[in-house]
Amino acid sequence: MLLLDGTPDPEHTAHALLAALAAEHLAAVLPELGEARTRAGILRLARAAQELYTGD
Repeated sequence: MLLLDGTPDPEHTAHALLAALAAEHLAAVLPELGEARTRAGILRLARAAQELYTGD
């Protein structure tokens, strides 16, 4: 976060940077893993995050 302290909104800048990196990573692994496997992994991650957040 220290690198982003000079930006007007460091939190937004960090999220924007991470989103771009995630999109690039997804584009890079998609051909190797395939759409079904990639989608299943993302859904597992989203469900796990939801369980942590909601306690379900």
